[in-house]
Amino acid sequence: MKYTKEEMDRVADKIVVLLTVKEEMRIGKIAKILIHQGFVESSYEADKVLKYRKDLFISPKIGIWRLLETE
Repeated sequence: MKYTKEEMDRVADKIVVLLTVKEEMRIGKIAKILIHQGFVESSYEADKVLKYRKDLFISPKIGIWRLLETE
């Protein structure tokens, strides 16, 4: 499925909320929550949003994502 920039930003905002509650999460867990809530249809799409918003998210370890710390 192809998303508009607004839809990708909406999904990214939801991921920010998830990562604010839990400091880091695996891509599978993020995708599972987003799929259950109807934001995306697959883990590939969730990963695509994470990589689209490199200004917000960082993956210090393979498959584990966290918010980029801005100061």
